[in-house]
Amino acid sequence: MYDVRRLLLIRDLAEHGTLGAVSELHGITTSAVSQQLRALEQEAGSTLLRRDGRVLRLTHAGQVLVRHAAKVLQALDEAESAVAAAREGTSGTVTLVGFRTALMALARPVLDRLRQSDVKLRLVTAIKEPALNALRAGEADLAITYHYSFRSQTLPDGLESEFLVADPLVLLAPPPAHAGVERDGLRALAEADWIAAAEGAPSIDSLLHNCRAAGFTPQIAHRINNFGDMARLVEAGAGVTIVPRLAVPPELSHLVAASVAHGTRQISVSRRRGTAGHPAVATVAQALKAVIRDRAR
Repeated sequence: MYDVRRLLLIRDLAEHGTLGAVSELHGITTSAVSQQLRALEQEAGSTLLRRDGRVLRLTHAGQVLVRHAAKVLQALDEAESAVAAAREGTSGTVTLVGFRTALMALARPVLDRLRQSDVKLRLVTAIKEPALNALRAGEADLAITYHYSFRSQTLPDGLESEFLVADPLVLLAPPPAHAGVERDGLRALAEADWIAAAEGAPSIDSLLHNCRAAGFTPQIAHRINNFGDMARLVEAGAGVTIVPRLAVPPELSHLVAASVAHGTRQISVSRRRGTAGHPAVATVAQALKAVIRDRAR
């Protein structure tokens, strides 16, 4: 009989490629990963891995086991979901992992909706890749993630995603600049200092695209990787910026000068395929969707 935790390790090794990546993903040492994989080979009675220089590759038997491991892990989720559905009533603790601005905006109304049920919600903040990794490892039940509309999204095997809402991008500027923006659009800020994320961050593409579409290249004076901090710099008079609407702190909403023409932040909720029928997981997912519908009215 195969150990489920070891099946998770070889599946993740097949996807991430190195023992170091797997050890980081599971929070254990590389030697512990190696030991568990050797034990899995003993369980299988076959050589599952071979060294190719510094790279560890799956043998044919290893590839076969990884394909079946995905099916086994989904079947276990489906079994757990079916047993939960067979119990009287809906109860349990659901772990929801997601990026900070979404959790802060949605947590209270979702918790309010769950108050009359026996479902408890556990919240964990994480950016996209760690959130999806936690979901695949069984450390979370639902993950709220986003991608920008000008970038495609791919999900790891075994996960499914449901669209929640398009978070519009907005221009933040000191209130005295709003009249010029209303009259001339972004061109009114062509000579302004701009606040942007670091090179390579997804949000920088949207800022550059919108400014260039308005006929100028922004003068980036500050590089900040937190939308709330960007808004606070705008309030301090340090420059202007473009951020997702949900990321604007409520006390700084007076800085919103306009919505921008290009791009939205597409927010989705993901889960493992095998948990789609789990009553508690479905209850939280439905509460999320209901809160989003209420906000859209």
